[in-house]
Amino acid sequence: MSTSPSSSVRPQRWVVQVCQHRSCQRGGAVAVLEAFRQYQSPHIVVVESDCMGQCSSGPTVKVMPGHTWYCRLTAEDVASIVEQHLGRGEWVRDRLHPRFHPPETFPSPPSVDSP
Repeated sequence: MSTSPSSSVRPQRWVVQVCQHRSCQRGGAVAVLEAFRQYQSPHIVVVESDCMGQCSSGPTVKVMPGHTWYCRLTAEDVASIVEQHLGRGEWVRDRLHPRFHPPETFPSPPSVDSP
């Protein structure tokens, strides 16, 4: 379900953008945002985003550094993203957005030092 990071370097701060456009909100984005906010800390910054252009795949979340996109999230998915991705640097593959991370081309996750 996940992959190992290509670098053992961890960022000092993760930024989690949660789309709050009306189509994502209809899919439960408010609950996803609130679930991520429970983990907010000096190392995890959670921000609302306006439309991220992925309306048919919402709720959509983008994690930086690394420009990792997750789609069709529920509040129940948040704990595994925080634990695996933000905690261990491993993607939660079954929640990756296929437009940005096609399953047939899963590379190692980008180094957190990548722009």
